[in-house]
Amino acid sequence: MLAVLAAALVLLPPVTATGDAGPPATGARADATPLVNPFVGTGGQAPWLSGDTTPAAARPFGMVQLGPDTTSDAASGSPSTTASGYAAGDDLVRGFSATHLSGAGCPAFGDVPVLPVVGKLPTDPASATVRFSHDHERAGPGWYGATLDNGVRVALAAADRSGLATYTFPAGARARLLIKAAGGLVGTERARVRFPSRREVAVVARARGFCGAPSSYDVHVLLRFDRAVSGRRSWSGDRPGAWVAFDTDDDPVVHVQVAVSFVDATGARRNLDTSSTGWSFTRLREAAGSAWDRELGRVRATGGSLTDRRLLDTALYHVLLNPMTVSDADRRYPGFDGLVHRVSPGRRQYTALPGWDAYRTTLPLLAWLRPDVASDVVRSLQHAAGQSGWMPRWPLVASETGVMNGDSAAPMIAAAHAFGARDFDLSAAVSQLVRQGDVTDSPGRGWFEPRPGLDDYLRLGYVPNTTPERGWSQPHGASTTLEYAVDDFAVARLAAAAGRVGVARRYLGRSGSWRALVDSDRGLLLPRGADGELPGPGYQPGTCCDGFQEGNAVQYAWSVPQDMAGLVQALGSRQDLLTRLDDFHADLNAGAGSPRAWLGDQPSFETPWAYLWLGAPARSQDVVARARAELWSDTVDGLPGNDDLGSLSAWYVWASLGLYPLTPGTANVALGTPAFTNVTIRSAGGGSTSIERVGTGAHVQQVLVDGTPRTVSWVPFGPGARPRRLVVVTTDDPDPGWGTGLEDAPPSYPGG
Repeated sequence: MLAVLAAALVLLPPVTATGDAGPPATGARADATPLVNPFVGTGGQAPWLSGDTTPAAARPFGMVQLGPDTTSDAASGSPSTTASGYAAGDDLVRGFSATHLSGAGCPAFGDVPVLPVVGKLPTDPASATVRFSHDHERAGPGWYGATLDNGVRVALAAADRSGLATYTFPAGARARLLIKAAGGLVGTERARVRFPSRREVAVVARARGFCGAPSSYDVHVLLRFDRAVSGRRSWSGDRPGAWVAFDTDDDPVVHVQVAVSFVDATGARRNLDTSSTGWSFTRLREAAGSAWDRELGRVRATGGSLTDRRLLDTALYHVLLNPMTVSDADRRYPGFDGLVHRVSPGRRQYTALPGWDAYRTTLPLLAWLRPDVASDVVRSLQHAAGQSGWMPRWPLVASETGVMNGDSAAPMIAAAHAFGARDFDLSAAVSQLVRQGDVTDSPGRGWFEPRPGLDDYLRLGYVPNTTPERGWSQPHGASTTLEYAVDDFAVARLAAAAGRVGVARRYLGRSGSWRALVDSDRGLLLPRGADGELPGPGYQPGTCCDGFQEGNAVQYAWSVPQDMAGLVQALGSRQDLLTRLDDFHADLNAGAGSPRAWLGDQPSFETPWAYLWLGAPARSQDVVARARAELWSDTVDGLPGNDDLGSLSAWYVWASLGLYPLTPGTANVALGTPAFTNVTIRSAGGGSTSIERVGTGAHVQQVLVDGTPRTVSWVPFGPGARPRRLVVVTTDDPDPGWGTGLEDAPPSYPGG
């Protein structure tokens, strides 16, 4: 058995933490997984300039992400400084846990890490660590492997709601597994360990809330071994846990099946019993690779550089890690009302839905590639509303986290609907979103407010910059107003699709609330006080973050995607705005405290395409090309910011296709220069789109949409309008005839 495992590890595709993904691939490929580097984004400077990703083994949209939890703190074994629990700069392992959240800005999960140790039992097993080197690490879609400095070799592979961990102990070593029941990344309120048999350990832990939210969740983890343990014991205290020992004289390879449920111990056992986890790492890794090939194969690119293809596949991989399944194999899931519910056959309940992050890039891409999954995302939000009274904007497991501003369920649903995910009750969604946009108080609502400051917004036409939001010391009245304007536009689009003309008209009018923030003298959108006054001359618009969440007034100046033409008219002359945009993009990732772009964070995502409304598409193409070349790389620090559960990676996917979704609630997509000679995108809903680049120039000279030349700089991508074939003819020099006329700009939708 040891020889078989050793051979399997030798044959693993050599993706390393340094970005070496093996020999170059040429042309079309039978599978995409060898080009994926799960270590991209695991480095960088936390908190803002790290991707916060994890190389954990996972399936697309799965419940389990089985992977390492690292630290650099040998004394206490406290979690890594990164939110994912893994950092490329750490040299100690705390354990290997089955739940992770890749790319989030706050820690979550990392529940019940298991650490293989040899020799004498550590004095404090809850804080024990083992040293390792990233040179002895490998990973690919669905699997992870490492050799620790204590001589233990680790191999992990993922099924959907379970996984397999294989630990190969050194010959003659005293082999133990430390099971840290209270070892989650954000702390554990309580934990309990049971030994159902001599081959199983069952743990239930209650973990604290995400980003300091006043909530918690219960997680049930079942460990099943391929042999009876030779010894076992639990420990108590603030961080309880247990250890199990194995006789490895005849067979040094210990296989551990692990399953998770957020419902109960029965759910974890059923998730394992009904899975095809098995005891073979090789077979499970191959099955996971096949699952990833199916999903990654929906976007197939040829031409371009090897690095371009690696980065595209890696970005798409990061996108498809979420949303996360929270319903068990028996269809049960934890509800927002504290009760257990069951989804319909063939459906899934999803969680880890970062609305503020996802509505711009992730939901449009997901609705295009997997409209069935995106529809279940909407259904999941509707289930939460039925159980709690409100659609959450950033749910995790079975509670709202209250993270970020805006009622982001609205643009998430509108984006999903616009791009073709429509298998949900549209009328019910509109009714719920209208309630959230109209009701300023509701008895028994609890701490969560879907729209904080709504009464002022309805009364004044903006949210005053007076009250700090949860978790922040500064108020964000201006960015909250801008988000509500986007939310209102999204509700208007959904209401129109549902035939509710009066609601659509009213909410479209409300979407013009951004105009209350216009300071025509300074050419910016600025926060207003409760008295209606704009900031005085001492206000610093390029510093963080008075009035604006994760940004400043300069970075938020273009945050009116529903009415960019109106915004351009309000802010200044065309030439002045072009000069300002050029200066803004002189630095592409300056951070929140600079008057320059911060493409590693959501408020700057669309600014490279603002040029389209100014008749200068070539400048947009230049900025996007610079961003792809300067900010992304096939290395551990290859993401320019928190991946935010794939939203930053989705930006890269869109940019590599030469496209970008412009207005939440519409399927209007910007046209630019693709990175590849040919890309074919196949939707699970049926149909495909081919994007062809003719020539090697940096700028667009001509676009043919299904054979028809078009000079406009955008194209509709909704159901029934999505092109089957896009041909982009390129040139080295900017072409004055394409996309430069006022009539060539993308649509705008004035409100107010």
